[in-house]
Amino acid sequence: MVDFRLIFLFLIFMVSETSGFSKRQPVVAGQFYPSNSQELRSLIGTYFDKVTSLPEIKCKPLGVIAPHAGYIFSGQVAAYSYKFLSKFKFTNPIIVLVGESHNFYLKKPALFTGNSFLTPLGEVKINQEFVKDLLANSEIFENNPEVHIPEHSLEVQLPFLQYIYKEFTIVPILVSKFDYEFSYKIAEKLSEIIKKYSKTKTIIIVCSTDMSHYPKYEDAVRIDNKAIELLKIYDPKKYFLELPKIEHEKVKNLHCVFCGETAVGISMITTKLLGGNNIEILKYANSGDVPIYGDKSRVVGYLSAAFVIKDEPLEGKQMKEQTEFSISEKNQKILLNLARSAIKEYVSSGKVIEYKTDDKELLEPRAVFVTLHRKGELRGCIGTTFPQYPLYQAVINMAIEAATGDPRFPPVSVDELEHIKIEISILSPLKRVFSHKDIKEHIHGVVVRSGGRTGLFLPQVWEQLPKKEQFLSHLCFSKAGLPPNAWQDPKTELYVFTVFAFEEK
Repeated sequence: MVDFRLIFLFLIFMVSETSGFSKRQPVVAGQFYPSNSQELRSLIGTYFDKVTSLPEIKCKPLGVIAPHAGYIFSGQVAAYSYKFLSKFKFTNPIIVLVGESHNFYLKKPALFTGNSFLTPLGEVKINQEFVKDLLANSEIFENNPEVHIPEHSLEVQLPFLQYIYKEFTIVPILVSKFDYEFSYKIAEKLSEIIKKYSKTKTIIIVCSTDMSHYPKYEDAVRIDNKAIELLKIYDPKKYFLELPKIEHEKVKNLHCVFCGETAVGISMITTKLLGGNNIEILKYANSGDVPIYGDKSRVVGYLSAAFVIKDEPLEGKQMKEQTEFSISEKNQKILLNLARSAIKEYVSSGKVIEYKTDDKELLEPRAVFVTLHRKGELRGCIGTTFPQYPLYQAVINMAIEAATGDPRFPPVSVDELEHIKIEISILSPLKRVFSHKDIKEHIHGVVVRSGGRTGLFLPQVWEQLPKKEQFLSHLCFSKAGLPPNAWQDPKTELYVFTVFAFEEK
């Protein structure tokens, strides 16, 4: 039987010197990622080459979220965060690494006070002055290098950072599950010191977390979508309040939603205190999406996202908005057939169909809603407001969700299928508007957000609610749980989008 205590003591011996902890050796090289430097650099380059659809926005990045599993499972998703950062050409930045300890329970955030972390790509120096400033607040932070020794969540981020930066320093921070109040104190002090160093240096937070462990594929997609929507609200207090409710849903084998939930919360608070006003979702996938190795009966979710300061005028004027787009008639038929086949297979056997294509139109990541009608009446409607899958996969996923996951209706039965009519709506990117006057009747779909509540109406709803005041009042009240006149409140955020919709004949 393996004595893990001996292994841990060996690891301590490997990284300790007479003066204490100095150079932390890599502990998951050769397991989570290649130990050969050339192979490792080549693998990351391959991931970068496959990154598509990064947002073309003018913004100031404050930090990113990146997963920390073995590269074969999460490396492609992680590449989205790091390729996003690489666009900004920072020179010698300070990277504040925030992750959750998998091996120890911590009463305070634990800092590493040694000289460096080592990886197959070389040595990464600790920013000693920054660490010293944090440790001056001993009621909040503590010097605890031991807990960093076996921890992989920060280590796996380093080769990606070494790939995009010739020179940088790090501030490694490990946390445990803390409540909102303590997390706020941590973030408040962290943001204060970041502001101090930001006068002469670029500071970027890298938050290390995976998502749901270990439900089946379709459950992971549904639960992770809920968590991502909560994240996008960018309301830290709401996040700490609502995330446990998602975790406590009755989902088989669901162990957690964000394994680094406090790391995410602290990163969210810190970036908000630094002026962050938007979270860009860069990529979502899970281990079930990995060819050959992916087991869809038991998956782990992965997310890449960015905390940014987005200039509001740029949202309305300079962001690219796809107001006019279409899907070829051939692919409309393919997508409708995929939706019907996906529903039929899932309600019959519980299995998700697989489909392969090299058609660029079907491979483009898109936000999709699938709507089901039975004898002219709504029978289910589920979708996402941001692109996270290739179009064909998004249609498959949302068709299954519309048939089985809409809480307003019981799951569609096999006997019902012949009476079901399918409609697919492909969304353009959301665009912020600052007055209801900018909303075009019978053209725009609308998203309303206020106080942590969100509601969405597709443009098709104008057919039932043709007047703008009626449309917006119903959206606020029936979909977002807000007062009917909330759309007139300057604090309420309004977003518009267009759709390309098509349905079965």
